[in-house]
Amino acid sequence: MENNFADKARKEKDREYDIIKRGEKRVSDPKDWRPVKYEAFFPETGVKLRDGFVKELFDKNIENILKCYKMEDYCNGPGWAHWLPASNDGRMLAGAANSIMWCDEKDKEQLRKIVEDIISGIKKQVRDDGYFNYYPEEEAYICIDEPEEPNSIFRVHAKNSERKNYDRVFWTRGMISASRSGNKDALPILRAMYDWFNSAEKYLPYILRGANATNGFPGGPIMYHTELGKPEDILTNQRWYDQDYWMDQFIAGEKEAFSAYAGDRPHCYDLLELEALADEYRATGHRRYLDALLGAWEIYRSGYMHIGGATAICEAGGPYPYKSYYITTGHNGETCGSVFWIWVNSRLLQLAPSEEKYAFEIEQSLFNIIGSCRDLSGNTRYHNRMQGVKEKGTCHNTCCEVSSTMLISELPKYIYREDDLGVWVDLFVPSTIKTNKLCLEMTTDFPYDCNVSICVKEADEGRFHISIRIPSWAKGGTEFFVNGESVCVGAPGSYVRLEREWKCGDIVTFRHKMSFSVKNYEGRDTAPDGRGRVALMYGPILMALTGSFDEGDIPVLNGSAERLIDSLIPSPDVKLHFAVEGQPELLFKPYFEVDREVFNCFPSI
Repeated sequence: MENNFADKARKEKDREYDIIKRGEKRVSDPKDWRPVKYEAFFPETGVKLRDGFVKELFDKNIENILKCYKMEDYCNGPGWAHWLPASNDGRMLAGAANSIMWCDEKDKEQLRKIVEDIISGIKKQVRDDGYFNYYPEEEAYICIDEPEEPNSIFRVHAKNSERKNYDRVFWTRGMISASRSGNKDALPILRAMYDWFNSAEKYLPYILRGANATNGFPGGPIMYHTELGKPEDILTNQRWYDQDYWMDQFIAGEKEAFSAYAGDRPHCYDLLELEALADEYRATGHRRYLDALLGAWEIYRSGYMHIGGATAICEAGGPYPYKSYYITTGHNGETCGSVFWIWVNSRLLQLAPSEEKYAFEIEQSLFNIIGSCRDLSGNTRYHNRMQGVKEKGTCHNTCCEVSSTMLISELPKYIYREDDLGVWVDLFVPSTIKTNKLCLEMTTDFPYDCNVSICVKEADEGRFHISIRIPSWAKGGTEFFVNGESVCVGAPGSYVRLEREWKCGDIVTFRHKMSFSVKNYEGRDTAPDGRGRVALMYGPILMALTGSFDEGDIPVLNGSAERLIDSLIPSPDVKLHFAVEGQPELLFKPYFEVDREVFNCFPSI
């Protein structure tokens, strides 16, 4: 069945790519667009982190950016900097510029210098026609059809072809971040580049033919949603990138739509198509984009993610059929995949404010994978393995270093959302938010403790809402108190809306009931002796089993899955550390706390 589907997909792809190459793909008329606004939006500033898990991650990211800036090529040794120089600048620009919007004053001067210095260098490299001149056009925007011969000139140039898509898009992200942080040159330079790109019809018919072409999907749409965006940014995507056969698969709920992707190769980078679909929908209002996005989201969530949120599809070590969930391949849990998944869910959450499931996906990806992707030196792990020993991090400008640096530098924005009538609370992170209506301070030790208090520090006159997420993992609902008085109980998987005339000093308190759950592993890497494998979750937190077993072993827990929770013995000294009754050599602790010790997130039982 998989082969038949893949064969059909390849034929459909070939037919559509021929239409695209001939420039015959139909596009919409901007006069017919009905733009869609976010119903609740993430803030671009006004949030300050307080001491806790997320602030530590954010602060260490700044340390890494400052460290890299002192290095030749911003890297520690050979890497991708010379091959993909635009993403190298993009990494540093986005990392520094995003951080400026949220960081302490002591770091802002150094970070602004990084942005100004890099933009100054870029200005010297831009051609008169707008092309950003890191390398000659012919080293990226090659005009060669993909032939069958494996050693052809196309294969020789395929690696460099990532420049036309990946390098451009991650440079784009960095330039937009630089503009938002206050740099006045970044966005005009970027606009000039996209004017060149949108008119480069010598190259655009071949834009999908090359290495990891999915990397290029979001570029035009994210450019469009800036103050210098033009309809051409969307029209270029419609003519040269949109793939109707693939969108049809998403809409139809085809389970192999990712693993049998016929354009180049299956990869977690296919998630960038979802990011583009969201932005094209917002630009045009065309329902087809939204239907394809929602279908793709469900396919990916149900069949290409490990328990705990790591991506289960990668560019190597495959194929990765729907629900194969391979653990043993080294190409697993790519950091990029979790970054992109957060970006996709952040768009959906702003479009559908009360859909708790999108906030949950952000939460588990953040705490389990983004919280684990940096080693103790601050370097980035390319893969986040589920058993054995975690990878050592690198500082070579890999795609995972680029994407994670960008994401971590903007983490404060994902805690809250705003709308015209108040504030939404999505993540439980010690922090403050100041809007033009309210100033709130949240205190919590999540995930080590589930008590949360939100104090109103400032409030304008009038009625405003504070809408608070009740996670799907919260058992039995959550009771909310205002100034010590019980006001309501919210159901798991929803938001409770507290609306009133808030006054300075008002305090909202609540405690989500966080508990253990055992999830049966249903993938293809079963234990050799036929025993089942399980994952242990504590609320949204993936737990890792550590102890006296070897790297290649699958440790065996005594008893049954049903009894595992009852056998856990909390450590008297360390929060979220649990011994196993009758097996004193074993210890469960959060996956994000594992560094270089042997572990297994899917023990046998």
